[in-house]
Amino acid sequence: MVTESLNAVLGGLGLFLVGMWLMSDGLKLAAGNTLRDLLHSWTYTRVRALGTGFMITGLVQSSSAVTVATIGFANAGLLNLEQAIWVIFGSNVGTTMTGWIVALIGFKVNIEFLALPLIGIGMLIRLTGKKSRRAAMGQALTGFGLFFLGISVLKDGFIGQFSDYTLPGIEDAGLHFMLLYMLLGVLLTTLMQSSSAAMVITLGAAESGVITLSSAAAVVIGANLGTTTTAILSVWGATATAKRVAASHVLFNLITASIAILIITPLLALVAFAQDLMQLSQAPAVTLALFHTAFNILGVIVMWPIADRVVQMLEHRFVSIHEITSRPMYLDDTSLQVPAVAVEALLKELDRVKQMALQKSEHTVSLEIATADTGSADTEALITHIGNYVSKLSQMDLPDAIAGALPDIIHIAQQYNLIEDICNDYAELQDKVQLNDEDLLQQVNEYKHLVAQLLLLIENLEDETNVNQLDEKLRAVEDEYDTLKYRILKGGSEGKLSMVSVDALVQQTGLLRRMCRQWAKAMRRMQAVTDVTLKEKSSEKK
Repeated sequence: MVTESLNAVLGGLGLFLVGMWLMSDGLKLAAGNTLRDLLHSWTYTRVRALGTGFMITGLVQSSSAVTVATIGFANAGLLNLEQAIWVIFGSNVGTTMTGWIVALIGFKVNIEFLALPLIGIGMLIRLTGKKSRRAAMGQALTGFGLFFLGISVLKDGFIGQFSDYTLPGIEDAGLHFMLLYMLLGVLLTTLMQSSSAAMVITLGAAESGVITLSSAAAVVIGANLGTTTTAILSVWGATATAKRVAASHVLFNLITASIAILIITPLLALVAFAQDLMQLSQAPAVTLALFHTAFNILGVIVMWPIADRVVQMLEHRFVSIHEITSRPMYLDDTSLQVPAVAVEALLKELDRVKQMALQKSEHTVSLEIATADTGSADTEALITHIGNYVSKLSQMDLPDAIAGALPDIIHIAQQYNLIEDICNDYAELQDKVQLNDEDLLQQVNEYKHLVAQLLLLIENLEDETNVNQLDEKLRAVEDEYDTLKYRILKGGSEGKLSMVSVDALVQQTGLLRRMCRQWAKAMRRMQAVTDVTLKEKSSEKK
């Protein structure tokens, strides 16, 4: 008899999980881009983000799916950290809807009368709809039917032999059992990767008397906490943004679980009072569903006044190398009141961008096989900060010389960014180059050596004399470019190079010349801006 009951519990759990999977996937497919659009456009305030997380989770019946999607959206920059954490908080409240469905429908109606037609109709729609949204809705209906059928089998399993056993309750066995039952909830959710499945098992056990109400409440708290394992696993080795969103999920559930476990007895009493007041059934399943909703709402209330501090705290955690290098080191709003100091800070920040572009240029010239990297993202981020700072500075009362230098600063920053783009374009062509002619290879290397000399001069650029030398180096590159281009085309005409290699080499050679020209233009502008700054400092001293 015990074996039959155990088989029923396992089979019912399997049907429930399959139903949840089919229903969740079907609803997501049927919704198409709607869920993405909702997450992106309905989350501009914390109330809307909270409501969006609740609504979507209630719709797809999977807080894990919503959590992972939110992490992905935040990582892609479609949601900021504050929007993402409120979607997560709303998702935690939304996941309590499964308990209500089970409590109010799953244990109260003739499930086979409801479930079997849903499975049949759903599969009929699925088979006739092919790959349309109608087919996805058919899959969701089938999943919904299996969902309820699993609940029915699970309930019968508990009502069988297991109903003769009752696990020790928190009240009878001591408070240390509270943590044990909570750990059981965490374990169930982690193993099945579904808090809904853990919730159904707990409701079934409570309805059949296998577990006392207070012990079941502790398991529900643990199941709620166990949902964080999906978020933790999904961000293993992920970006800093993803880790921050996952950390907000863990933090919310830890705070919520801690409060709920500490006030479990008075909270259950309050839930019982609410059941009487709302004239709800006194069944254990209904009590637990209300309890689950109550402590998640309590968690939202607790987080509401401290959310801004949580965001600030998380923004300084899991800091990536990219975020360190892309943050400005010298730009401070307090310097805006002294224009000369502000411009000096801009020039120092601009020099950081220069060093990034210079390093990438040298890397491109020195390697036989150039590779594109993510350094451009750091440069673009710094340039954005520089642009914003220039915009603030332009609102101040500025001397004409400094006001005239600001557009040049923006132009120089854009030229550095263009140089990195040129390096990336060069690297993308490298796989197409097959160069076996030793003489031509030597001439290519000589050309690169001239470019490298120009870059070395830029690295040590200090005064007007160096700028004049830069023009000489640029002319040498231009002359060698014409010679090398002719040799490449001649190699192609003689069959020493494939046409693919000829095209790629000509493009790479041209890109290096273009890069040198951009460096020369940027350095001339930089020299002019530096001269203006020095003159302004001298006039202030006088």
